[in-house]
Amino acid sequence: MNDTCSHCEASFEPEPGFYFGAMFVSYAINVGLILAIGFIIYLTYSPEDWVYIISVSVTIILFSPFTYRVSRILYLYAFGGLRED
Repeated sequence: MNDTCSHCEASFEPEPGFYFGAMFVSYAINVGLILAIGFIIYLTYSPEDWVYIISVSVTIILFSPFTYRVSRILYLYAFGGLRED
């Protein structure tokens, strides 16, 4: 693997706090997802508590590969110095 991108000169080696920072972005995405799913279920019908727990758990498990990748991308663009050219 190359050390830097041949097009934009971005380093492929993450900084020491990269994954720690991306974890907070992932946490924020998951909290937003939990609130959105809970609010949609609440507006649709008023279920019992176990419906909230099961639906939120399944949603977080299904979306975890997506949030894992998106949080690293968002963190790179916000704090990693990458620019969209």
